[in-house]
Amino acid sequence: MNQPLLEIKNLTVFYDSIQALRGVNLNVPKGSIVCLIGANGAGKSTVLRAISGIKKPSGGDIVFASKAITNVSPHELVKLGIVQCPEGRGVFPNLTVEENLDLGAYVRNDQVQIKKDLEHVYSLFHRLAERHKQMAGTLSGGEQQMLAIGRALMARPQLLLLDEPSLGLAPQVIELIFETVAKINKEGTTILLVEQNAQLALETSHYAYVLETGSILLEGEASGVLENPKVKEAYLGERV
Repeated sequence: MNQPLLEIKNLTVFYDSIQALRGVNLNVPKGSIVCLIGANGAGKSTVLRAISGIKKPSGGDIVFASKAITNVSPHELVKLGIVQCPEGRGVFPNLTVEENLDLGAYVRNDQVQIKKDLEHVYSLFHRLAERHKQMAGTLSGGEQQMLAIGRALMARPQLLLLDEPSLGLAPQVIELIFETVAKINKEGTTILLVEQNAQLALETSHYAYVLETGSILLEGEASGVLENPKVKEAYLGERV
């Protein structure tokens, strides 16, 4: 793999007395898409919360661009270039599409580039351009997911954390979302993807980790993990 942009070393996280992560080690090379798959409750979202500073680890180290970030606050991490697109989208329903996108750039003051980035988001998601004055709460689920990703891009992330982007969406919308994720990556954004749709995640990613009850069960090139008999049986519904 290329030089890691993100390194997670022996990460341990508790929720009260319940251990959610047990010594997780994970690397995300610069320029790649890395996916983290696993069943509900495996700890996938906890990994993202720890990276983005929302959940403080009880042990281990998180290193981003050679800088230790384990105890850095969430808003400072955004300034460093780590941006999370949360599960459930989290759009501001009483603000317009464009106001939501503007909020994505709240840590920036380069107005000329912000305007260019807004136009770029509209070029990626034409529906957002068509609805730029519409209240976000009136959008469909797929449009809200587009808005959540677009808002994250407005922060110009080096590392984009995507948490369950396909959740609750129609198949044709999921296809569009993942085509756009691949395009964003080709344009230079490194992506860590948490996704329950294991097939789609593995087909889109370069490298993969399988998380089971807070521990990494296996890892490897995504194409190889896709062909792994245990993964096929546990996550792709195939009898092996």
